Amino acid sequence: MADWYPSAMDALSAWWANFLLRLPDFEGKYPILSTRKAELNAAGEWIQYWVAARHSFDETSKQLSKYFGTIAGNDPGADPPAPINTALPPGKPAEVPPGIESMIREVRREVVGLSNYAEADGEAMGFEATAQTPLNPNDVKPTIDVFGAANNSHFSVVVTGRGDATMWDVYILRKGGNWTKQETCSGKSADITITLTTPGDAEQIQVRVQLRKSNADYGQPSEPAYVTVNP
Repeated sequence: MADWYPSAMDALSAWWANFLLRLPDFEGKYPILSTRKAELNAAGEWIQYWVAARHSFDETSKQLSKYFGTIAGNDPGADPPAPINTALPPGKPAEVPPGIESMIREVRREVVGLSNYAEADGEAMGFEATAQTPLNPNDVKPTIDVFGAANNSHFSVVVTGRGDATMWDVYILRKGGNWTKQETCSGKSADITITLTTPGDAEQIQVRVQLRKSNADYGQPSEPAYVTVNP
């Protein structure tokens, strides 16, 4: 049976947003929701803030890759990149003690153990497991982080959000060229070695990933990322 409490960060944020929205509807019926209301609100606000902050730093990571690649690259005519903003989003909540999941599971156990518990209430608050909706391949779009090595003409790719894909193709784009498949990989990450256009000179390229499943393309290509490959 599926667990009622999600494990993925985005799903956790959505779960807590719904729970805090419905909390006032049920705190009169289930006393623990009232007595621990402040603790529950603080936990939910903390989860939602830091999930959003994680996404902001994902975007900062992409900016940093482009920033570094442009400055460290082999194109003196490239437009100067925008400065990197590494500040946390506004509205940082107060810190909460470790163990949010343990706390909310304890709250649920007490709620569902009461004689007046109604399954419909639990469904509204997110305390009941729901059937999993099949993943639509058209909605799957991986995210990549690309890191150039200091030498030996290679870079590393880390791929997240792979859905049900079993493999993925790495494509590169050189300046003035076309997207070219470089390698087929599996797992979460891989090291890719290329032949530099001018041996001995660093080269800035773009990289993207296309997921694969059952010998066919799966989902959407990732957004491209810049990387500088060093000899």
